[in-house]
Amino acid sequence: MRRAAPSAPDGTPAPGARTAGGRVAPRIETTVHQLAVRDRQIEAVHTVTQLLFAKLRLDERLRDVLTASMRAVDATAGSIYLHRAADNSLVFQYVVGPADPAALIGKAMPVSQGIAGRVFLTGKTVADNNPRASVEHRGDIGEAVGFVTESLVTVPLKTLEGDPVGVMQILNKQGGGFDEDDIEVLEIVAAIAATAIENAELQREAQMAAVARAVGNLSHDIKNKVAPVAMVADILGPDLKTMFSDLDAVTERLDPELRDAVSDATALVREEYAEHCEILRDQVRAVQEHTKLISDVLKGIETTPQLEPCDLNAIVRDQVHELVPVARERGVAIVTDLAEAPSIACDRYLIRSAVFNLLNNAIPETPPGGTISVRMKVTEAGVFPAGHCVCVEVADTGNGMPPHVLERLLRGEANSTKPGGSGLGTKIVYNAARAHGGVLEGESAEGIGTTIRVKLPLTSCDAVHPPKA
Repeated sequence: MRRAAPSAPDGTPAPGARTAGGRVAPRIETTVHQLAVRDRQIEAVHTVTQLLFAKLRLDERLRDVLTASMRAVDATAGSIYLHRAADNSLVFQYVVGPADPAALIGKAMPVSQGIAGRVFLTGKTVADNNPRASVEHRGDIGEAVGFVTESLVTVPLKTLEGDPVGVMQILNKQGGGFDEDDIEVLEIVAAIAATAIENAELQREAQMAAVARAVGNLSHDIKNKVAPVAMVADILGPDLKTMFSDLDAVTERLDPELRDAVSDATALVREEYAEHCEILRDQVRAVQEHTKLISDVLKGIETTPQLEPCDLNAIVRDQVHELVPVARERGVAIVTDLAEAPSIACDRYLIRSAVFNLLNNAIPETPPGGTISVRMKVTEAGVFPAGHCVCVEVADTGNGMPPHVLERLLRGEANSTKPGGSGLGTKIVYNAARAHGGVLEGESAEGIGTTIRVKLPLTSCDAVHPPKA
């Protein structure tokens, strides 16, 4: 004889009771489901927290966070976009899932476009189980690498103060669409990931500030040490001039043969001392300017350009000439193709430093037998940066770099993959372009080589020295 199911005072089945058909009561089903969701959330948070505190680079940790997030909601792909303030765009920083994720890393999209852009601007999560029907969805980005988005959840990444830093997008849930439980899990994970990104940035800024203070002190010391060199050069020139004048007065009283012998013995110094003193002064100024430039870069100070009419061809040729011996010693050839460029208004020192660093960075990355090509092209028609510009390009047949490294270089982060490298050279190039209202562009393929372009607007020299009325 079967017992009747126990009932609550109001006649509904009691917790734990089964209905006549043998099913667990709805309230029990709901509780079991909620517990399963909480277990999933706790497991995701535990996994993500472990990953973020692991002794790995932030890049590696965030890629693992994406993988853990996908697993938590049974999705097949995911990406993290970070905001790039320089051009107000969202950039693919980490991608997991598509057949060729490297093809997406570094690609940028204006914040005014796509579902990712809307989430970044509004700070509100969007879940869409039929994104291809949305006019906002940028399906072309995934389709370019053979990936079709069937469903997605896009979650904002925000600092503790609520400032947006990017978005996380999880794609294509298996066995159905994303639901509220999935959104809740992903929002928790995104909050932890955003905190890790913010902490990493704060740590980097603290390290750079400490280095900046040290370099600032060093810069002051260097200026003090080299100042006497310039002072000696300033004194030596007039002293030598006076000495040769006195010597000429003395030799006038000598017989011609002895006078000619004295003249021959002193000819080399007499002819070259003025130039040598000027070289000393120039090098002292260069050391002082360079230490200040590095100090400013580390402090995040954007240098105000000292504009004057400049011959860009001459600036580029001088830097090539200076570094050809260094390249030759490594078995690397430097070739040039420099179009005639009009005199434009620029800061001679900043442009010189940019070209030097582009070449100096390319030389060690190019294997023996390789080539570095230095090109300059002028495009007068059109609108900057596609036109109305002068472009200085350095292309090498070197090791190349991963997309995420190139993307950071182009947005001006001090970035180096070489042991002991500081990455300050790339930052100097970026700052020089930015100081002139220019842009930094480039492409790279690992094992093939890298091309970096500095594009400067064709600023008229009249803007610096207006013609007199």
